[in-house]
Amino acid sequence: MHRFHREFARRLGAAFLGSALLLSGCAMGGDPPATTSSEVNAMQQRFIVRYAPGSAPERDPALVAERISQSARAAGLADTSGMPGKVTWLRRLAVGADVVSIDPELDATQAQRLLDALNAEPDVQYAEPDGRMTIGPGPEMRMRGPAVD
Repeated sequence: MHRFHREFARRLGAAFLGSALLLSGCAMGGDPPATTSSEVNAMQQRFIVRYAPGSAPERDPALVAERISQSARAAGLADTSGMPGKVTWLRRLAVGADVVSIDPELDATQAQRLLDALNAEPDVQYAEPDGRMTIGPGPEMRMRGPAVD
């Protein structure tokens, strides 16, 4: 019976060690993923806007697209017909912010003007581009103790 427990513990330990080594190899990864042109375009086409609690767009998501259209007009973002393009409400996130899409897509300067206009509104807590979040290389950390080569 004692030999059975020892054999079981050895196999279980080997399984955990193998899993840990496999997962640590995945976590160390290589180069960060390259940003494709469609992801860059999406960053100037989709935005996340969080309205203050109690404001009309926060209570009714149907008002969000019109409010963003008004902000776009106020920021001077208008096409040849004088309209800022089509603003489409996509969904409300769990944190209460709304995701919207603007068509046609904005260039980087136009996107920044829109974000500045939205963030200047008193009932907007924050507005930011909707982009893919990834884990990338961070700042180099200095280690304490003797250097290890």
